[in-house]
Amino acid sequence: MYKRFTLDELKTVQNTFISNFYSILKREHCQMASDLFKKIFREGNEIYYMTRGDFTFRFQNNNEEYTLMDEKQKIQVVLDEQGKRDFQSMVKNYILKKEKITWQKTIEQILLDEFHTGKYSTIWWKNYMVYDIETDTNIQNLKETKFLLAYAMYPTGGNKMTYEYVDQEWLKAFVQKMLDFDGYIVGFNSIAFDNMVSVYNVWWSDEDIKKLDEKTIDLFLFVRAMTGKRLGLNKIAEALVNVSKTLTSWAEWEVLYKKYIEENDLDALEEFKRYCKNDVRMTMLVFLYLMHFKKLFIEGDEITFTLEDLVNQSRQAAKETGRMVGQNMFE
Repeated sequence: MYKRFTLDELKTVQNTFISNFYSILKREHCQMASDLFKKIFREGNEIYYMTRGDFTFRFQNNNEEYTLMDEKQKIQVVLDEQGKRDFQSMVKNYILKKEKITWQKTIEQILLDEFHTGKYSTIWWKNYMVYDIETDTNIQNLKETKFLLAYAMYPTGGNKMTYEYVDQEWLKAFVQKMLDFDGYIVGFNSIAFDNMVSVYNVWWSDEDIKKLDEKTIDLFLFVRAMTGKRLGLNKIAEALVNVSKTLTSWAEWEVLYKKYIEENDLDALEEFKRYCKNDVRMTMLVFLYLMHFKKLFIEGDEITFTLEDLVNQSRQAAKETGRMVGQNMFE
């Protein structure tokens, strides 16, 4: 999955695309972008570059267009004939240090600036909330999976984001709050997991789960419906908004879990809380990205959608394919 930028967007969004391209220019002992293109495309129409075993850049020659893909930044740029000339000028200005990039904003800053104007404070004049839960390691039988903690985020007055911590004692009131909530509930894999576990832990019914599902926007199911791919939150958030999880592996998560449960380690609890809160932030930023750009790019294909698709598609996908459990949280 990539962010596809025009050259104008490339100038306004903070990134290292040109500097990463320039490193390949030097590696191939070329002076200008046109020299590099002539050299590499003699060897084929698709060229890959790697550093220490990781893909860093990819070039494609598609008839009259060149497609440049920065694998580090997950940025894709398509150049027609005019674009090739404009890109040549951008690289030249970079080499001559004429381009100043200190004023550029990150994608996260762009999205949050728009949020703070009130643009995304509601969806179709309805409120929304974003939430995520943490549980024990038993996720095979959701009726026996134990809820540990959760965070929820709400757009509030003054176009701010307000976070709410939910512990085991507060869970019953929180589930009731979600059931009574007159708006949308945004999550990631929440129809298959968070909604069910939350309700089962307070001994309520499948009808309550159905009620939550009917107001849920599940970003995992939405992306799967749009792309045909089962992608984890970490992969999507890193590709689209350049943010990632605070824990990097299941082993790291399990160590914290054991310290918290077996040793009542309060530092481990705080790390759990930071992890969960950050997942909510990541989910929110991906949601803002989808509302802002209304596009996804994967394997060379551009996928466009409407706000109506974003709101409704995940529930439709859940009805068509059934619930799917066990998405790797660290993907």
